[in-house]
Amino acid sequence: MKSRIIVVSIILTLLLATSSGVANPGGKGDSNRDFTCGGSCHGDPSLSSPSPAEIHIDMKSTAFSGTATEVSISVSGMELSNNNLIGIFLLGSKNGNNDHPEDYGWQIIQDPNGGTSNYVEIISSENTVAVSWVLLAPMEEGQKEIFVSIQHGSMYNHDNKAFIGETDGFIVNIEPIPANYPTLEEGWVSPDERVSGDSSAIIIRTVNTDTLSVLWRLPGESQSHEASVEMISDQEWEVSIPATIGDTRIEYQIIASMGEFSNQMPWLSIGTSDPYFDGTSLGAKLQSFSIILIILGFMLSLQTWFSPRGFSNQIDNTNEVEESLSEQNNDYWSRLIKSDENPGWLWDPVEKEWVADPNLSRGEQ
Repeated sequence: MKSRIIVVSIILTLLLATSSGVANPGGKGDSNRDFTCGGSCHGDPSLSSPSPAEIHIDMKSTAFSGTATEVSISVSGMELSNNNLIGIFLLGSKNGNNDHPEDYGWQIIQDPNGGTSNYVEIISSENTVAVSWVLLAPMEEGQKEIFVSIQHGSMYNHDNKAFIGETDGFIVNIEPIPANYPTLEEGWVSPDERVSGDSSAIIIRTVNTDTLSVLWRLPGESQSHEASVEMISDQEWEVSIPATIGDTRIEYQIIASMGEFSNQMPWLSIGTSDPYFDGTSLGAKLQSFSIILIILGFMLSLQTWFSPRGFSNQIDNTNEVEESLSEQNNDYWSRLIKSDENPGWLWDPVEKEWVADPNLSRGEQ
């Protein structure tokens, strides 16, 4: 009975602990998600409250099918929690599921953090956020919509719920692409990042392009610079932009041309990552074993160096031990007393026992 009470108490404690907090104050990271996330991202009204934020979408109302376009989003008027974190969804509908932009023909070339996710988390120090996605417009012609939703915490949030804000649909007219219009190949995405100090070229794939130029700049620079571009095969280009070091992003803009058409695309960016470990597990194990041998050798050399000189001679007391044993042996035999009544035996007055006389053969009387 007692054990049952303990088990029930533990279950009740766990249930109360899980229901006491419904928000994710540390965020869940960038990823591709529907808005409701199966109920885990606060899409359920019981887990959220309306956000006072104002959300604005800035985007061209017309786009050629299969060409790059930019969606700029600004968010203001909200009070964030201590971590200043806000999550932003780019959506193709508000159905609650299957509302990823790619479900409606859009393709994400780059998100605000350099990846290809429709959900990103941004840290804002002034309770305002301005971000942008670069998309490839759907191939299907007609009207398409783009929605934006946000979620964030608040400084005074006693219920620990998320605050949710969302926009109405921004309508974009997808028009047929003109013949021979230069654009990016479907499926091409901008590289997320390069290793610090890496100056290897970026590969860009296009369609209907006979001339490609690329401009680059560092964030905050007003003046752009022209990158070196080389065609390595049909509609495939190798672009060389400078290497970056540390926590730095470099921005670049692609301009594709064909005849009378020139397609100046939105600015993209590449981040910088720390150098990765280049090696095998076997090599690492061998290196560790070598380090262990070096340490052992060093310790042995220290022992030899600090040991007293002539130490081996000082501890060799063989002669002293042999002399001491000889003296003890002489003392023992000198105390033994012969007995005429018991020939061949000696009496030990200390141990009070008879000892065979070694000068006579054992058993002789």
